[in-house]
Amino acid sequence: MAGGVRAALALAVLLALAGATPAAADQTSGVEGAGIASDRVGPPGERAADGRLTDDESSDATVEIETEGFTPDYDPSAVLNRVERLRGLDATQGITLHEYDPENGERYDMRDTFGSIRPVGAKALQLYSNASTERRTPLGYTVQREAAVHIYLLNDSQLTEYGLTQDVVLAHEFVHALQFQHELLTPSRSQFRAQFPRWTTDSRLVTTAMVEGDAMWVTEQYVRRYGGGNYSVADYNRTLDRAAWPHSVAGTPYYYGYEFYERTGSSPAVRSAAIERPPDSTAELLHPTDRDERAPLPEAPEIPESEKLTQYHTDTVGELVVRHSLRMNGLAFDRAARVADGWANDRMYYYAAAGAAGPATHWVTVWESEREAGEFADAWRAMLDERGARSAGETLFVPASDHAPGVHYVVERDGATVRITAAGRADTAERLADGATETGEDGEYENEEDGDDRA
Repeated sequence: MAGGVRAALALAVLLALAGATPAAADQTSGVEGAGIASDRVGPPGERAADGRLTDDESSDATVEIETEGFTPDYDPSAVLNRVERLRGLDATQGITLHEYDPENGERYDMRDTFGSIRPVGAKALQLYSNASTERRTPLGYTVQREAAVHIYLLNDSQLTEYGLTQDVVLAHEFVHALQFQHELLTPSRSQFRAQFPRWTTDSRLVTTAMVEGDAMWVTEQYVRRYGGGNYSVADYNRTLDRAAWPHSVAGTPYYYGYEFYERTGSSPAVRSAAIERPPDSTAELLHPTDRDERAPLPEAPEIPESEKLTQYHTDTVGELVVRHSLRMNGLAFDRAARVADGWANDRMYYYAAAGAAGPATHWVTVWESEREAGEFADAWRAMLDERGARSAGETLFVPASDHAPGVHYVVERDGATVRITAAGRADTAERLADGATETGEDGEYENEEDGDDRA
């Protein structure tokens, strides 16, 4: 697309900036022993101090690697050659490298959005926070402009403080460059959008996991063979402070994408096929051997005009966000995983309310069994209790804290369906819950487009 820009998600800042160490309880298997023997490249070899190729490699690259504004102390062409061998793809044209300094600045209040989650949805999920958090600078990122690939790298001295060498970050970004050049990524990820009837938070996370899991796999192999610092895939299995919840959720595809390939096959051909035909949901990402069809959802709520509630946006949150929301609200990694397991479908509806009634959400989740639905509903109520919830008429009211507003909830379970209605005012939550539960129970939602950009 002439003049367009395609960007791979930046390699997220590791624990030196994240400020948290991931617990092992949520890992499905150990990273150190991961993978298929035929896909491994063996123990780390001797690393040439100047980045030159080792004896088992050849420097037959035909593409030009150009650096702008800096001179690396390693050989970028050697890094590309190694990545090409590990990824099983060759670069088709030149790549330009750039270096940047970390963004300086005071702590700030992040906007409470991620994917298709808007601020009012973040409030319903108990993620919203107006507390400040530190600025996090990406270690690197890759874009394609007018068919040319550009890679941007954090300066080498800053990376050293994180225990990494710049060539390791470059190896990760070279994978994205190959993805762009071989059309595994397209403008605006249009090929991914075509795979899904709706482009939601869940579909964005699962497609990102395929892309980033691929890059993480190659990077892990690169470090095993050539060294390059204190790099660990497990560092991405972490939960940040609530004030940084968008960063926390954004880090999940790196770890779970890698885990997906570990469990389903890690050859270059398998990874390319998975990027081209991603799983249907983050549930399939987390449980690749249990690929069940999504359960049908109840009919979309038809709220009477007299209630003065106007639907303006919808989203599918997905199992991974359910799991991570529970983790961020105090559930242990393994407990959050068990509660979220059994997710079969969901839809979160956003409503604007007339006057001072404020916005509201109605979140419908469908589970594989009544038992799993009950476990989720109980865990959600328990999580609200931990936030100080108290009964207020027909609602559970989580009072305001120093960094989040108060929210009224109506939590209802009907068989394998759980409905969670949330609003800042009790009467709004009650009216929306009453109107939604009067809707018929059968049928599927239509393929709706997202609405406007209100909160």
